[in-house]
Amino acid sequence: MPGHPAVVERLARLQLDQRRAATAPPGPVLCVAPAGSGKTTTLVARIAWLIDEGVAPETICAITFNKRAAEELRERVGVALAPLGENLAGRVRIRTFHALGLEMLRAAGQVVQPLVDRDEVVRAVRPHATGAERRRLDTILSRFKLDLDIDPAAIEADPDAGPVARTYAAYEAEIRQRGGLDFDDLVARALRLLERDSGALGAWRGRCEHLLVDEAQDLDRAQLRLALLLAAPANRIFLVGDDDQP
Repeated sequence: MPGHPAVVERLARLQLDQRRAATAPPGPVLCVAPAGSGKTTTLVARIAWLIDEGVAPETICAITFNKRAAEELRERVGVALAPLGENLAGRVRIRTFHALGLEMLRAAGQVVQPLVDRDEVVRAVRPHATGAERRRLDTILSRFKLDLDIDPAAIEADPDAGPVARTYAAYEAEIRQRGGLDFDDLVARALRLLERDSGALGAWRGRCEHLLVDEAQDLDRAQLRLALLLAAPANRIFLVGDDDQP
C-alpha cells in the first residue's frame, strides 16, 4: 500500500541498500557503512517510514553519541516529519545516552544533582597528579565504571588492590561525600535502575519500542548493555555505524 508521498519520495532518493535498511521489518538491524555514506540519512528515513507505517512517535527513541549530533538529528527528523503532521518530531525521543539516562533517573525520583566535575574530584583525591596523569585517570575511571562495572566497596575490602584501583575507590567515595554524581553515572545508574526495577524497565521499553542508535561503533559496554536491555525482548533495534573507525 503506497505511503505518504513525502515518505515515498524520500525513500526513492536513497540508494537501494539504504532503502532496504530504512524499510527493513522491525527487528534487529545492523547497518554498517563508511563515513559519508549516508547512514544518518538512512536512519532519518527509517523514522519517517516507521511513522508512516503507523508506529506511534512516542514509542520511537533515537540515540546519538553527543549533544551536537542529537541537535542535528532533531532538525533533520523535523524536516522529514513536517509533511506527515504537526509536531510529530517533537513526540519522537531523540537523546544522547547521557540525556536519556538523566531522564530515566529523574523519572524515578533519583538524585541527579550536583553533577560533579571529574577533574576537580581527581584533584581532591590525587592532589599531586600531573595534568597528563589526570587525563590518563579520566579514561581509566570511565573504564572501571562503564566497561568493568567495578564495585568500589570490593576494592576497599581488598588488601591487595593496586594504586589505580584504590584511586577509583577514593574517587567514588569523594563523589558520595559530595552527594552528587559524575557524567558517567548518568548511564551507569540508569542501567542499574532498569536492571533492578521491573516497573521502570517496562515503562522505558514502551517508550523505546523502536530503538535507533547512531554511531554504534563508539558505544562503550554500559551503553550497549543499556540499548540491548531496552530493546529486549522484541529487539526492534536499528544500529548504524562504521567498523572502519577506531
